[in-house]
Amino acid sequence: MTMALTDGETVLAERTTNAERNHSVKLLPEIDELVRSAGLRPRDVRAVAVGCGPGSYTGVRIGVTMAKTFAWALGLPVYAVSSLEALAFGGWRDACAGTNAVRAPAWIVPALDARRGQAYTALFSADADGPAAGAWRRVGADAVTMFREQAEAWLRAADRPGTVVFVGEVDGGFADMLDAAAAGANAVVLRRPWSMSALDVAAIARQRGETIRVRDPHDALPNYAQLAEAEAKLVAASAAEAREKARERN
Repeated sequence: MTMALTDGETVLAERTTNAERNHSVKLLPEIDELVRSAGLRPRDVRAVAVGCGPGSYTGVRIGVTMAKTFAWALGLPVYAVSSLEALAFGGWRDACAGTNAVRAPAWIVPALDARRGQAYTALFSADADGPAAGAWRRVGADAVTMFREQAEAWLRAADRPGTVVFVGEVDGGFADMLDAAAAGANAVVLRRPWSMSALDVAAIARQRGETIRVRDPHDALPNYAQLAEAEAKLVAASAAEAREKARERN
């Protein structure tokens, strides 16, 4: 769980906790403590930016609901940021830092485990070192895909730059899939384990501005990129029932 309070590019307060199973219990007290630690009150906040997914169903749902409620109570606008873009943005920023910095142009691929060999992923292009405004653009939409096949397709794309950086949950099984996908690809393929930061959510909100602003907080919606397992089973059962009724009529 990550949250931050910023004034433009100035960081007033930041907090990250490992609350994988109890977001609903931890989130509100953490927000209150975050605001107080900066010497502010809730009514001093002027806007809310939230990572709206895709990712963990529970985490995304609770985060977006809390952001909507907070914004509605205070009459604030909401900036609905792609969690994958924030992940990619932060991973690229980190990759460009230090003595072994990665250089542009490059493609950046965020990846979060969606189980069964699938990943929540997207594709972004960086045309300058660091996440400079105007040099960062989206190439592929947020989606759930088979990770190895999608990575292989991007690595063999004709318009691919020389460097491709995979960021996020790219260790373990994903590392093996990536090694297999990269075999024979004439590219510099890098892995950067990384977690989404609220500071990068804020950075994307500043950069995207009005294009992701949701004026009515109730219109801010989670992006799951796929149906939940229970929803998928319900859809499949409904389709099977419809087919059975059609056969009976015939």
